[in-house]
Amino acid sequence: MLSANDQQGDLVIAWEVTKTQGPFFCPECQEQVIVKKGSYKIHHFAHQPSSDCTYGTGESEEHRQAKYHIYEALRHHPDVTKLAIERPLKGVRPDVSFCWQGRDYVAIELQISPISPEEIARRTRLYTSQNIAVLWMTPHREQMSCLTPYRTQLWERYLHALYFGAVYYWLGGEQLYPIRFEPHAASTELQVWYNEDEKRPYVQGVNRFSSVFRELNPGEIVRITDLKRVWRPARQVGNFSLPNTLLWTLSRDEMKKTFIENF
Repeated sequence: MLSANDQQGDLVIAWEVTKTQGPFFCPECQEQVIVKKGSYKIHHFAHQPSSDCTYGTGESEEHRQAKYHIYEALRHHPDVTKLAIERPLKGVRPDVSFCWQGRDYVAIELQISPISPEEIARRTRLYTSQNIAVLWMTPHREQMSCLTPYRTQLWERYLHALYFGAVYYWLGGEQLYPIRFEPHAASTELQVWYNEDEKRPYVQGVNRFSSVFRELNPGEIVRITDLKRVWRPARQVGNFSLPNTLLWTLSRDEMKKTFIENF
């Protein structure tokens, strides 16, 4: 975990405190935790070896590093206040959260490991119930190329539907790469048709589209602070039932302008 409570119960961040300012306590179980100050890993808090609490365990260094860099990118922005990492918010704990221009509350969920659409929907509804706009994003991977089909995961396709036909891939700092999934023709079958006007048969290729692989259509790079609060009404998109949600995103019209035309 990157955040813990100090003796006054305030949430503090591992790289902004020293060991002498302790003791520090786990926000989940209230047990005392140790602040780890290493040379190669991001500073963080850890439970005592005898603890049974699982909060903060199993988190990858990649995830910690990402939260650190997002936090540091936002902390000097003049319109960002109340910036925090792992702030507890009534059933959810976003990776990073902040207040925008003194009025809009934003939660960032950086997804690295697989997650179910049901869990995304559950957390998103909880943020919406607290009037918090949520930004779901995931790190951009080297294997993602516009030249070859990309094997999408179910939760990526859910986010694509939720965010008006795009997924936000994190490039570092404040930078996001919105990418649209286009259909990928997995195969083409020849079928014989009959032309009623010319009274003769003809052969035509019919594409069979993959349910998993997609062609990638990249948009223009945007920043986290370029986005805004957008209400997304509940609706059915393909196989996904989307809840009524408050998102931190480009609007539908802005999203359309971001992508290459005639892909």
